[in-house]
Amino acid sequence: MPPAPPTRFPAYLFAHGAWFLAFGVQLVLFPYLVRVVLQEDEIRFGLAQMCLQLPTTLLILVGGFTADRIPPRRIVAIACAISVLTFTALGLMVMSGRLTYGLVIVYALSVGTIGAFAIPARDSLLSLVAPGDDARSVHRAVNFASLAQFGAQILGMAYATLAPFVGVGRMLLSLAGLMAAASVAAVSLRPRPAHVAERGDGHLVARMAADIAGGVRAAFASPIIAPTVVCALFVGICFMGSFFVLLPLIVQSYFPPGDPDPTHIATALAAFSLCFWIGSLISALTLTRIGHLRRKGLVYMAALTTGGLVLIGCSIKMPFPALCVLNFVWGLGGGVAMTLGRGLVQQYAPAVSRGRILSVFTLGLMGGGPLGALAYGFLAKAVGPHTAILVPGLLMLGLVSAVFTFSPLRHLDEDAPVDA
Repeated sequence: MPPAPPTRFPAYLFAHGAWFLAFGVQLVLFPYLVRVVLQEDEIRFGLAQMCLQLPTTLLILVGGFTADRIPPRRIVAIACAISVLTFTALGLMVMSGRLTYGLVIVYALSVGTIGAFAIPARDSLLSLVAPGDDARSVHRAVNFASLAQFGAQILGMAYATLAPFVGVGRMLLSLAGLMAAASVAAVSLRPRPAHVAERGDGHLVARMAADIAGGVRAAFASPIIAPTVVCALFVGICFMGSFFVLLPLIVQSYFPPGDPDPTHIATALAAFSLCFWIGSLISALTLTRIGHLRRKGLVYMAALTTGGLVLIGCSIKMPFPALCVLNFVWGLGGGVAMTLGRGLVQQYAPAVSRGRILSVFTLGLMGGGPLGALAYGFLAKAVGPHTAILVPGLLMLGLVSAVFTFSPLRHLDEDAPVDA
């Protein structure tokens, strides 16, 4: 039998990494633009962060439906191409001094909508361009994708520290060029043939609703995927809401309101975020080095517990370097949780509905984010970010206790796998 043609997996890693490098820069510059440049309060800041995530939440299942019917390579290439326009528009608005809160909201909604279609397509594409199509090859590909994600985000946040020298507007325009290269890389991929869902009869909306419902049923019928999706929901509520709203507010509290050079806040936000993603990169590298991991369920829950404890620790006022160390520890657990959570779904989801099931997982992950961002904006305004961050920390510890007690995740053993 002749060898299978190369899928150009390195090109996938480049496109994947480029997307997350841009995300790393946005992670720093978006709160900087809202809080420092536009000087919006905690509630409007929380609303802006909610708008960044809300379209993904509302449309992610539609994105999964699309990824099962349209070649995911095409979707990823188009998403990267449209991102060129969003970064160009935002960069030009910043450079011209015409940025307003309303325009930031339009940008946030646009980015969230693009992500709703790009994320399921990119996840579905991963198993089709992995160097092999067996379970271990797919897991190895997931690990490499996680390394590319974390490494690129670190590069993005390191790049964001140069905002005082490069300029925010020019930095955003350079991201537009990067996404153009990512679109070209996506077009160059040669994925293995994918299972294409049948067109079906009846109205498109009815077919879409039926298929999405089927994906949700398939996810919650699995004794492994169901608790993983529930954990992902709480990761969105507890961790993403904290990361995007409460922790930037805590970092900003270290600077006086009348700082003559507010770009120092952007540098501090970038350095603080770097600590998390460097920890995530180290743990992802460790998982790749270890390879086969028997008790994935237990390790996954331990990583989530670490995050809950770190959030509780962040409620204590401490020197900024100590806060960065805590964020690094959280990153160590976060890299494990993000890699294992998505890896479990990739492994146990059937090929015929993998795109839809992955979109259900992402819905859980992203769906909690807007809720957390909105709630924590109001909570921080009422009691301050240091007290508010106790809520997500305690909530996550309670969730992990319930999943450990009532789900089979703690019994999962790769040498004696549970049927999904």
